[in-house]
Amino acid sequence: MRMGPRTTRDPEVSRASPQGDKGPGRPVVAAVREALAAGLDWFPDDAGNRSVLVGFSGGMDSTALLHVLGGPGGVRERAGGPALLAAHLDHGLRPDSGEQARFARTVASSLGIECVSGRQDVRGRAHREGRSIEEAGRLARLDFLAEIARERRAATVLLGHTLTDQAETVLLQLARGAGSLGLGAMAPVRNDERGLVIVRPLLSVSRTEITRLVTEAGWPFYPDPTNELEGFTRNRIRRQALPLLRDSVNPQAEAALGRTASLLRDDEEWLSEITSERFREVASVVERGGSASVRFPAAALGAAHPALARRLVREGLRIARGDLRRIGAVHIEAVLRLVRAGRGGSSVNLPGAVARLEQRVLTVSPAQQAPGGSADGS
Repeated sequence: MRMGPRTTRDPEVSRASPQGDKGPGRPVVAAVREALAAGLDWFPDDAGNRSVLVGFSGGMDSTALLHVLGGPGGVRERAGGPALLAAHLDHGLRPDSGEQARFARTVASSLGIECVSGRQDVRGRAHREGRSIEEAGRLARLDFLAEIARERRAATVLLGHTLTDQAETVLLQLARGAGSLGLGAMAPVRNDERGLVIVRPLLSVSRTEITRLVTEAGWPFYPDPTNELEGFTRNRIRRQALPLLRDSVNPQAEAALGRTASLLRDDEEWLSEITSERFREVASVVERGGSASVRFPAAALGAAHPALARRLVREGLRIARGDLRRIGAVHIEAVLRLVRAGRGGSSVNLPGAVARLEQRVLTVSPAQQAPGGSADGS
């Protein structure tokens, strides 16, 4: 089915103002203004300029963000804010994706903002890397934004994730059995490993508020038909779980889940600091041939609180593997069972790594450095 923009006005001439401190745009404008007020923290001293890159899909949320930032009377004009550049990635997943890219460029141009677009084979990446389409799309988008940011010397990327997205993420992670790191969901500001500072100014604003603003302002946006497909887990959470929670448990369920995520991010930050300190005290990293192994005294892991022991092992695996992809709670617990069993010469195979206990020392190494074993130890 061919999709097109949903609008009450032509994108070439839509010049509605977010209405400042009045009208339906007030919560959205306030959230973006608060984020911009912290703007000096977004830019490294050597950034060279104050340009920011806005991830712009053309959908409702990023449309609200772009208009509130760059539209007439918007936050950028009022605050004397940084120069804006939009970026749109065509994932190549729908027949109308090219039309959506053209729409995004047209809307950005109507606001006097350049929109750089690109295209990637997300389905092919998902197949090559063994990822879901959703995860491959997210990574492709971040890689694309990082590439454009480097080319245009923009140190900061703004994304249009909302409080509703945050609530959905918390529920998704909870159902997967995540700990505080996963349940902390998305941070309002974070440093990305690609060298970006990622800011989400709308993370305190619900999609209901976004919808009201965009509808009453008459801003054109491009609806994504995949948001209606029940085959995607996140869509089922959006359409079934969240409404049930709002109706049966708490009308402000989204805000409550957002608070939970914020509290858990604080907890995780504190625990990470403790883990780093303890890791420096007990672990040793041995580099050889371009790879690294991590050694722990088994007694130190055995005596540590389980929460700390898990984090120590997790950090050891991150260093040995280079990342934590496909590492889950079951793998961390398998390593700790190996330590508790105390049988020298035993090992456990993990995705991309192996843990071996010898002479009361646990060594975590890349998989190619060590002989095989079983997931239960051998």
